[in-house]
Amino acid sequence: MIQVFAAAPRRGTKWLTICCFAGALALVLLLVPAAAAASSVFVSNYTVAPAVLMPGDEGTITVVLTSTAQPATGSPLNIRLDPGTGEANTSTETEEENAYIENVLLHSTDVEVLTGSFQDIGEIGPGQSFPLTFRIRAPGEDGIYFPEVWVSVRDGENVRYPVPVNVNSAPLIRRPALRVERTVPASVNPGDPFNVTLTIHNDGQATASDISIGVNATSGGIAPRNAENYYIPELAAGGDAVLNLTFETDTSAPLGLTPIEVTVDYRGADLAPSREVATVGVPIVGSAEMGVASIRTEPARIAAGDTVDLTIRLENTGTADAESVRATIEDLAFSGSKEAFLGTIEPGNDGPAVFSLATDEAGEFDYTLVIRYTDDYGEHTVRQPLQIIVTGQNPVPVIAVAAVVLIVAVAVAIYWYRRRKEE
Repeated sequence: MIQVFAAAPRRGTKWLTICCFAGALALVLLLVPAAAAASSVFVSNYTVAPAVLMPGDEGTITVVLTSTAQPATGSPLNIRLDPGTGEANTSTETEEENAYIENVLLHSTDVEVLTGSFQDIGEIGPGQSFPLTFRIRAPGEDGIYFPEVWVSVRDGENVRYPVPVNVNSAPLIRRPALRVERTVPASVNPGDPFNVTLTIHNDGQATASDISIGVNATSGGIAPRNAENYYIPELAAGGDAVLNLTFETDTSAPLGLTPIEVTVDYRGADLAPSREVATVGVPIVGSAEMGVASIRTEPARIAAGDTVDLTIRLENTGTADAESVRATIEDLAFSGSKEAFLGTIEPGNDGPAVFSLATDEAGEFDYTLVIRYTDDYGEHTVRQPLQIIVTGQNPVPVIAVAAVVLIVAVAVAIYWYRRRKEE
């Protein structure tokens, strides 16, 4: 979240100092990175009491920390392949993780922090918030000072938030501060469209006007289906605006976290320009799809009693590696090896599953080829009905043997007859 403050223009050295401080603050805050997609917190409000301190006076700063996670809305995509039917099922249920706050400190080189250290605060759930109060002592000189609230979040983005403390100076001009929240699918398969919801919040204390929003897909594998630029005339303090965006993906889109850049330009009452830049990370996760590419037997013509080598080539027509690929023959009474392990098959490639079977009888035999594999979406099972045909035994070899025996017998008889006749 970016909160920008600027001093009102006045004449005199004091006001020149205030303007310098405010300008420096705006520059620093513009460099603060946008909130990460992971669960974290942001400072949703703050209060300084009293609003104007005298030099050396004590006061308090109360900040409200709010979770960046939102309650489940059902937008992320989860894909599962039914092991019984091989059909893909989609669901839109997801759970946002809690943010664990390790510590919160108030840091300043000018304002004395009397109490400002909270350790192991614990978890904060989606949509939740809570206040923390620090006791401070004002410096001995007039001016506007900016102690920073430092929030450390476990496995999340840390927060640095400056709070203006007015020491015997005129009040600061109230300004808007826009923040971008985004909802993206848990995963997107290359070639599939997906939706992104952007919520523009005004966390400042004044209305933002002349709001221009630009959406830039940085990867050639992602293209917006609708407009790339949006305009909002104004957004009141505490208000929000929602943009529903749809994107297309190419089947060759690179896998991994693909960024979409969102730029928000706006103005306050003093027409000073401000900018908020957020990055939407879209997880491109491919899925494997296994099927039968070809079937070959050796011998090509199978007769009852033969031992046949059955080779079934399995092809991956998906967009991700199919891992731990295993093929099994079910519902076939023949004896022999009926399971083959193929390992990993990359997209566009195939691999052979080889089975050795002993045929006992002739006929047409139906069986089921079961293919099991895993990808980034989990374990999958594909069942493919197939058939093998076995003919009866070939009578030609038996007839040939009988003919040879008969010929030999005739030859022996003729030889014996001639020899008797000669005697």
